Amino acid sequence: MVLDILVDPFNVLGTKEAKEKKDKAKKQNKPGSQKTTGATASDFVKDAEKGITVGDTGKGSTLSGLESGTQIPGGGKAELQKGAGARAFAVLEPEARAALLLNMGRIPNLYSPGMAPNPDFIGKMLKDGRVVPRTEDFAAYEKIAAYSEWAGEVPTNTVIKFANNPDLAKQFFGSVSTAPRAVTSPAALQAELNDKFLDLFETQADPALAKAYVKEINALESKSKSVSAQQKEDILLKYIQKKASELYNLEQTTLVPGATSKGALGRTVRSIRTAYEDNGIPINEKDIYNKAVQSLRSNDAYKNVIDGVTMQASTIMPAFKDLFAQGKNAREVLSPWINTRAQILDIPVDQIKVSDMYEIGSGPAPVSIQDYKKQLYRSPEFKKTSAYQERSLNDLQTLLRAFNIG
Repeated sequence: MVLDILVDPFNVLGTKEAKEKKDKAKKQNKPGSQKTTGATASDFVKDAEKGITVGDTGKGSTLSGLESGTQIPGGGKAELQKGAGARAFAVLEPEARAALLLNMGRIPNLYSPGMAPNPDFIGKMLKDGRVVPRTEDFAAYEKIAAYSEWAGEVPTNTVIKFANNPDLAKQFFGSVSTAPRAVTSPAALQAELNDKFLDLFETQADPALAKAYVKEINALESKSKSVSAQQKEDILLKYIQKKASELYNLEQTTLVPGATSKGALGRTVRSIRTAYEDNGIPINEKDIYNKAVQSLRSNDAYKNVIDGVTMQASTIMPAFKDLFAQGKNAREVLSPWINTRAQILDIPVDQIKVSDMYEIGSGPAPVSIQDYKKQLYRSPEFKKTSAYQERSLNDLQTLLRAFNIG
């Protein structure tokens, strides 16, 4: 069988040494020479003309799995039998033999791992003057031949087709299916999700949500050799967010009644909200709730949220940035001024908003207590206090007495 079309993409066939040794082998034309592995090409041609089968015939069965001589509808004729691989290589000149090996080595999954002939391997054979195929090459060729008979193609042309179209080759020589990878049992994953939900929301996950979670984790496990803890955590957080969205109306930015009163998530929401309030940062419920969900990853994630709030306070009140860096919040730092404001304006300490105290630390240094008292006595708020009104009344009575009125 003569090779119709072959390519040499790696340019290993044109060496001077290979040509010289090929010519020498032609002249010798001995068994065991470069041209054959114990039989000449003419021997195989003569045997073919006589109808002598090379190799085990399996009582007339062919490489295509059919009885010899069977015409395949839409394909070729079942003729080639076991041993066709050795026979195909034996009738080729050494350079054509090397070219065939090169192209077969380019076909994905045709050989077992590590057995495909590569340019370096073939180049060394050419340099040595002997291109000797292996039993693995014979078997690989017979895989090609089986396809060719069903497709109605010349095997050597099929080699070129597959070598130039790796994706097509993978369809026939790749693994059609693989043993399923081990995955975590659905019961274990559901229990894991329910434990997390009970901790965060004080309720188990809805069956539909749990089923979707199990399906996504198992799908990832079946596709990957290994699934990291971080990957699983990311998926878990996504389903926590879904549950959180049920408790939080993202369109109206309002909480479902009692949504933040239960579980670890509720405690985290309240803690972050308090951090905003104690540092005088405007509160956005939607933002606080999302930050609470994100902070569930770890203690470090929660700390990052609180540190971000403190950083905002440092920007608004730079006079206290060193104290903020020590971990103090704005309400703690402003305590002396807050107490002064409460006494002068006659209002409870817990009703004083930190956001009303920005001016105390907005400069490079804080306003002194004495200066702050002066500001408060001049403020409109002070004139509304009972102390101011009593003093005004006393002053009026004193004035009236001075003029003998009343």
